[in-house]
Amino acid sequence: MAVIKAINSKASLGKVIKYITQDEKTLECLIGGYNCRGTSALFEMKATKKAWNKTGGRQYKHIVQSFSPDENITPQQAHEIAAELAESWEKFKGYEVVFATHLDRKHVHTHFVVNSVSFENGKKFGYSKNDLKLFKELSDRILQAHGLSICQKTKDISTYNIHAYNAVKKELDGTGKSWLLAIALAVRSARAISANKTVFISQLEARGISVKWEENRKYITFSDKDGHKVRCKKLTEMFKEDFSKEGLENDFRRNSQSAELAAAERGIEYREAVADYNETERRKRELDEKNRKSRTRGTRDSQRRTLQKRNVEKLSTDVERDDETENTERRPARRHSYDAR
Repeated sequence: MAVIKAINSKASLGKVIKYITQDEKTLECLIGGYNCRGTSALFEMKATKKAWNKTGGRQYKHIVQSFSPDENITPQQAHEIAAELAESWEKFKGYEVVFATHLDRKHVHTHFVVNSVSFENGKKFGYSKNDLKLFKELSDRILQAHGLSICQKTKDISTYNIHAYNAVKKELDGTGKSWLLAIALAVRSARAISANKTVFISQLEARGISVKWEENRKYITFSDKDGHKVRCKKLTEMFKEDFSKEGLENDFRRNSQSAELAAAERGIEYREAVADYNETERRKRELDEKNRKSRTRGTRDSQRRTLQKRNVEKLSTDVERDDETENTERRPARRHSYDAR
């Protein structure tokens, strides 16, 4: 099932769009727009306000469609439903709407931010309680068409916890910091990267949160540096996310399995890389050996040619010497005559 909630925020238009489209909460493929592009919604909305000279006053309306954690729905399906919902509501006609589906919680939810000024006629956007009721009914009809469940009207109010809502609202408005929200976000961040209880506690301590996790106690207690304390049961009730011992340990097991799988994949990649490296080195050695033999053969040939040349030169010299000796032996002896006195 899914519920619709109007958010009364005082944050600037730029801040709220930055909030709903930030990388920590969604993906680029889960950001869309109606009468505008999701990636340039802020620029287009501001341009519309300037064109109609209506840059003051209320800047936008903020609505959230949130699915139950038990609902069998993917983020892509939720995003498609959000797009259909934006296109189907008559109140959105002539207005720029940017919407983004968030993945940062156990339950999938989509934020809609509507420009307060119409690009068609410059009229201000607004809706009554009855309009919002019709919007919820439209959402239910679309959900039923997709084979999804709808919530019972008597359970709408209980789906949201007022304390969690106020905590998020304070952060978004910039009117203050919520220590409850800070602890919840720290626990969520630590659980996502922890493979066991010890790592989880050390991760939280690094974030300034102390943990009291005792085997003989049913609940975990989290404390910040200012002494604020909250039990896991309270966090679960407020933020509709399982912060219990069992819920955390289930996450640890999944993280451990994912880590082992990743390590195995890295091991395979490492072995393949080593095999490739060894093969490359083997081929390099073969090439070096071939080049060395080629150089050695060339050197030997050069030495052989040099030796042959020297032998020829020596033989030629010896022949010349023998010829000279032979000529000397054949030459008649010179006779000397002396005058007798």
